[in-house]
Amino acid sequence: MARLSLMTNVIVMCLLPGISHAADTIIGGTVGYQTHSTSSSSGLSSAQERGINYQIKNGYKLNDISRLYGTYSFNSEDMIQHQGLLVSYDRLFSLDETDQISWFIGASAGLSGHEFQMADIDQTYYDSSSCYVYGGQTGLMFDFGNAFTSEIGFRYLKHNFTSSDQSIDAISLSVNDAEQVYWGVDFIF
Repeated sequence: MARLSLMTNVIVMCLLPGISHAADTIIGGTVGYQTHSTSSSSGLSSAQERGINYQIKNGYKLNDISRLYGTYSFNSEDMIQHQGLLVSYDRLFSLDETDQISWFIGASAGLSGHEFQMADIDQTYYDSSSCYVYGGQTGLMFDFGNAFTSEIGFRYLKHNFTSSDQSIDAISLSVNDAEQVYWGVDFIF
């Protein structure tokens, strides 16, 4: 319970900046393509769900080489609806002398909520639950000046979501991992 409370506090601090005056504030959004790897038992098939993922970002640019931010993400597909809150830290490495192009690499952790609806010939299964997620991201960030940046990146998230319903022949569903390719725009002030 203490871990959940700590994670919630960090997520709230990243999503609602303004507490720290030493760091620049980041506000932005991303859109991307996401795949979820899901598996099941008892006759329901495993699947690779795909769809568009939307994210809202808010956080801090701590200095020229690091940033800390929180994101809220949403995507809805055929069988799965997903919402998530992540806290991410990135380290930036300049690729040119003018610091306009940077490579970033970082780690993410947070909470994820899933709603499943799977159907077979003679049964339908529905479940809704949340879990913790962790993973990492990498990509390129482009600084266009005037506090405007854009980035293209890849994020991998490991999920621990597993559910089961003993009323329908012990069906169990799980989300194994998610991969995202995304493009984002940020404003720094």
